Amino acid sequence: MPFEVIVTPSAKADIFETNAWLLEKNPETARKWLWQLSKAIISLGKFPNRCAVAEESAVFEVEVRQLIFGSRPNVYRVLFSINSDKVFILRVRSSRQRRLVEDIDDTE
Repeated sequence: MPFEVIVTPSAKADIFETNAWLLEKNPETARKWLWQLSKAIISLGKFPNRCAVAEESAVFEVEVRQLIFGSRPNVYRVLFSINSDKVFILRVRSSRQRRLVEDIDDTE
């Protein structure tokens, strides 16, 4: 059974910000990155449970999983949750960015 994949506003903002940064550096790289990201996100429509549970899952009320894509040094984490037959893309973050768990710990 295929899952409906929904990209949340915060994930869209992450994608826009990263793509804008890449466009400044190398437009061809930005185009390839966006294409690879789109394919990775679409792949979550089939078997999203194949992905590992993310660290962030410990601090949220829902289980958060992560899909890793890209190659070093440009590795990204697609953070998502599954609810019934829907996959919600929550964030798209570089593996070099602080974990969201660390950001939450700093505010407490």
